[in-house]
Amino acid sequence: MIVMMPTILVVEDEPDLNQMICDFLKHTGYATIQAYDGSSALRLLFQTPPDLVILDLNLPQVDGLDVARTITTQTNVPVILATARGEEEDRLHGFQAGADDYVVKPFSLPELAMRVAAVLRRSQTAEQAPNTGVVTVDDLVIDPEQYTVHVAGRPVHLTAVQFALLLHLSRNPGRVYSRLQLLESVQQDSFEGYERTIDVHIKNIRKLIEAEPANPRRIVTVWGVGYRMERHA
Repeated sequence: MIVMMPTILVVEDEPDLNQMICDFLKHTGYATIQAYDGSSALRLLFQTPPDLVILDLNLPQVDGLDVARTITTQTNVPVILATARGEEEDRLHGFQAGADDYVVKPFSLPELAMRVAAVLRRSQTAEQAPNTGVVTVDDLVIDPEQYTVHVAGRPVHLTAVQFALLLHLSRNPGRVYSRLQLLESVQQDSFEGYERTIDVHIKNIRKLIEAEPANPRRIVTVWGVGYRMERHA
């Protein structure tokens, strides 16, 4: 039986670093595609869809954040941002763009490969959720088997992490989850959690499923604790 290696699109404008990342990933067991600017990255993304994208933010032609937004709104391909922008505000902007993980330069290639494995694992878990029963909360319908979300009959596109978070909350309406619990529900690896990213993911989910994201009725904040999915019907 032929086992297909996951394909990673590496988008990095520094040729030497791009090649180093690709060489290490190939050694680790991945196939790679290389792009050196935002326009090429988007062209390759749709020509030869990869299993994951490693994306620099400082790119010529098309900014990395714009590339990330296109990937996460038009595909289900997970994204790891690998960039020199390491401030908290930069991280939050990255997660707001839909990124699944964020690593700051200079980074360890073995750690990057571990993060790739972790994100791919989370993505596959979201697509192949063990409980394949459809989850319904009011007019919100989540089908883990088909990997679809509908709100009042309207299809909604979520990233793998957003899907996993929404599914986790929706399976237990009324239960309050701390940020750490929600982070652990999608992280499933040994990396140090960045709990504030949960706030960003929840904010992004609300934009897609709430009639009034600023006044949410589905996913509510329990101040000082975390979040809860409400059932109104």
